[in-house]
Amino acid sequence: MKQRTVLIAGASRGLGLNFTRRYLEEGWRVLAGARSAVWDGESGLGELKKKYPDSLFLLRMDMTDTASIQEAAKEAEQIADRIELVINNAGIHGASSFERLEMADLDECAAVYDVNAVGPLRVVKAFLPIIAEGGQGMIVNISSESGSIKTACREKEFDYCMSKAALNMATKLLDNYLSARGIRVIAVHPGWMRTDMGGQNAVQDPYETAAQLADLFARIDRADRKLLFVDNEGKEIPW
Repeated sequence: MKQRTVLIAGASRGLGLNFTRRYLEEGWRVLAGARSAVWDGESGLGELKKKYPDSLFLLRMDMTDTASIQEAAKEAEQIADRIELVINNAGIHGASSFERLEMADLDECAAVYDVNAVGPLRVVKAFLPIIAEGGQGMIVNISSESGSIKTACREKEFDYCMSKAALNMATKLLDNYLSARGIRVIAVHPGWMRTDMGGQNAVQDPYETAAQLADLFARIDRADRKLLFVDNEGKEIPW
């Protein structure tokens, strides 16, 4: 059976690193996108490279740098002739995101939007020529329930919440555009995890979440486009 390929943007830590581990365990070829393209033997990716030298490939991808993503796509074409799954996982908060409005630095918003909402579009645009079509390929944008306008109850995190709402719109636009090619596009809320972003008080383990989501992605019907924004159990979240 031909080895399947997954591209993971934001693969160096947190959920992205655990996605990388899970898909390697399942026998996939993993293209791991990270801002640094240097193998650090002590890092999570470095340890995985030692264990899976023929299946893990590191691509330098800065989500704010179009040229770096275009170059990564060229490298990917030399490694795999097609990609069955793209996971846009990279995401950030601004430094003052959790401050009340009067104290928040709104000038940080542009950088957060650039990574969280525009970055995934850069990835899709650059890698589109090798994303599998005809019901074989899927793009997953890691979003958040914080991007749901209907259920919004927060009073802070303007940068993050608004960027995820923008990512959800990007998901809908991509699904409209790529439906004729048979490429499925979804946005997923992974839940609150114990990562650098989620903090150690979070309720979910990132590896268990990665495994749960990998199983979910495998189950999702590539042809049925009704569900576009879901939680980690596949339940629909309102826009």
